[in-house]
Amino acid sequence: MFHSRKYSAFLCAAFCSALLGVLTTSASAADIKVPDRIKTAGKIVFCTDVGFPPWEMYDPNTQQPTGFDIDIAAAVSKAMGVKSEHKNIGFDGLIPALMANQCDAIISGFYDKPERAKVVDFANYAQTGSSVIVKAASNSNAKSLKDFSGQKVAVGIGTAGETTMNETNEALKAEGKSEITVVAVQTSAEAFQQLAVGLVQGYLGSTDQAAYYNKQQPGSVKLQGEQIVALPTGIATRPNDKELHEAFLQAISAIKANGDYDAALKTWGFEALALH
Repeated sequence: MFHSRKYSAFLCAAFCSALLGVLTTSASAADIKVPDRIKTAGKIVFCTDVGFPPWEMYDPNTQQPTGFDIDIAAAVSKAMGVKSEHKNIGFDGLIPALMANQCDAIISGFYDKPERAKVVDFANYAQTGSSVIVKAASNSNAKSLKDFSGQKVAVGIGTAGETTMNETNEALKAEGKSEITVVAVQTSAEAFQQLAVGLVQGYLGSTDQAAYYNKQQPGSVKLQGEQIVALPTGIATRPNDKELHEAFLQAISAIKANGDYDAALKTWGFEALALH
C-alpha cells in the first residue's frame, strides 16, 4: 500500500508538471500579438528566392520548398498559430515585392545589412558570412577577395556578395590593379555549375554552402581564403508593419524556448550559425 501511494503521488506530480508545461507554452504562444489580417488569413506569406540551398530549395521528390529558412518560417508561423506559405521571388526583387504587398515578410538568407535596415525591419535568427568557394582541385593561393584580381568570380544578383564585389573592384581600380570579372547569376545552382565547368574561378557565396554542396558532390569544392562578410540574417518586414515585426521577434524567442529553433539548426548542420 505504501509503494502504491508513492507511485500514485509520483504519477500525480508528473502529470501536474506536464500540465504546467503545456499551460506555460500555451500562455507564451497566446502572448504573441498577431496582426488581425494574419489571423484572418490563417497564414503568413513569405517572399523567398527558392534557389539558395541549403537555406531554401525545392525538394526534387515533392516539388515543395525545403531548407533551413523554410523550417524557421514554419516554426515562427506555428508559434503565431498560423501556417507558412512561400512565394518564389528572384533575390533582387525581394524588397520590391514586399513593398508591393505581394507578401507579408521576406525570409531568404537575407542579411541584415545597414543599407537594407534603412528600408525594412529585421527580426534576426542566425549569423552567417560569405566566402569564395573554388573547385577542390584549384591551386589558387588567394587569401582575400582582392587576390582574385583579373579572374572571374560568380555572385548572386542583389546579394551582399555583389555589393562586396563592387567595393572590392573599386579598391583594385584605385590601386591600379585588374578588376575581378563579375559573373552575376540568379541561383547558386547556376554558380556551382559554372564553377564545375571552369567558366569561373570562384563563387562568392554563403560560407555554409561549400559543406552542403560537398554532401551532394563529395570532394568537389573548398573554401578559399578568409571569410569575407559576417552578418546577422533575419526576417524582413515593411517599416509600417510594426505589429508583425514585433510578433516575429516574440515568435523567434518562443521557438528558441520550445526547441524548434535548435531542431532546425541540427537538421541542416547550422549549429555554428545560432544566434542566441
